[in-house]
Amino acid sequence: MNLIVRAEQSDIETLAALFAEGFMHDPLYCHYIPYENDRHGILLQIFRKYLTDYWEKLTVFVASDRSAGLCICPWDAEGTERIVLPFPAEKVYEQINQSLAPQFYENYLILDLLAVRPDMRGKGLARALVEAFITIVKTTGQTGIVEIYEPGNLEFYQKLGFRLAHIQPVGETLSAYLLEWKEE
Repeated sequence: MNLIVRAEQSDIETLAALFAEGFMHDPLYCHYIPYENDRHGILLQIFRKYLTDYWEKLTVFVASDRSAGLCICPWDAEGTERIVLPFPAEKVYEQINQSLAPQFYENYLILDLLAVRPDMRGKGLARALVEAFITIVKTTGQTGIVEIYEPGNLEFYQKLGFRLAHIQPVGETLSAYLLEWKEE
């Protein structure tokens, strides 16, 4: 059984590669980085910079074998919503992180990144990581939110107690789904 542990700063490169691989087919990144040959390298740069620049503000969990990871960002982490991205998705992040989420919440934690290596999917790792996120949300008394772009992932989060709070169109063919988890 894989244990979920706190990541260490020395894990940044492994995590950046894991997130780059995990988001290769995410609708948002496919939309803004249409050339698959370029996507992995660009994603690797984005996640490496994000993790390096904001490590002290993030809570990062990994499977003990580093086959899965989750990144939690507090709503008030200065600067994290202003990641410089090499494509227009920066405006999408700004819209969600600076405009949309604050309309609904004052004090929240963001399940920012979740990825499981393809060969390790279906073994309960994503569920275990999300449950670690929920435990932190319960402990802090905050609301947990996650923003996804793949409607096929809605059921996964809803089974874990998340509620669909808002759907935000992003262009003509893409939507952001904002889900919340809070203690009733």
